[in-house]
Amino acid sequence: MTLLLYGIVRADHRLPAGLRAVVRDDLAVVVSDLGAAEPTAEDARSHLDVLCGLIETGPVLPLRFASTAADDDSVRDNAVIADPAAVRHELDRLTGMAEVHVQLTFDETTVLNALLAEDPALARAVVGFDATVERGRRIADRVDAWTARQADALLRPIADDLVRLADNDNGEQRWALLVRHDELDRLADAIGALPVTAGAIGPLPPYNFVSLPVKPVSRWGF
Repeated sequence: MTLLLYGIVRADHRLPAGLRAVVRDDLAVVVSDLGAAEPTAEDARSHLDVLCGLIETGPVLPLRFASTAADDDSVRDNAVIADPAAVRHELDRLTGMAEVHVQLTFDETTVLNALLAEDPALARAVVGFDATVERGRRIADRVDAWTARQADALLRPIADDLVRLADNDNGEQRWALLVRHDELDRLADAIGALPVTAGAIGPLPPYNFVSLPVKPVSRWGF
């Protein structure tokens, strides 16, 4: 039966019912039996839930949704654990850590006023279509750079590491933060106290902080 792969863990990682470990030495890949020929939408919805449950009991290097293998030997013999030393290092580095996504919305008037204070020339009138388009592009670039600097300054003190993600369609900045599990409550308080509109999702598996030759990519854009 085809196996659906979730993530790489230590061999002694506690697993919930319905999952099992394909062990290679002190490492293991968490798998479940895949009844259908291909992963389904239901499998996709449960994949992240499984990974979020796993990080509560130890570090997990998440694998991309729909990663499959024909059998246990294929899991052991193929590239899932191609570099055991690197995998062990990442598991050690991410022990006790989780990823949290933060969405930030800056007040447009506040941002524009700050930019005009830095560069009054931005308010200078221009003539012609091309010049107007270029001015708009320049202002948009300045807005993005200014808000990114502000976001980094606000978030870096409350995270062990962070990386900017693609913005939402509505213009929210999205950041992934790497934080300790035992600091999640403090993080929530800190996010609530930020001087901008902010929201958070987590804890999540550390998709954006795994440093292996092939980085995992989440179906959800994590």
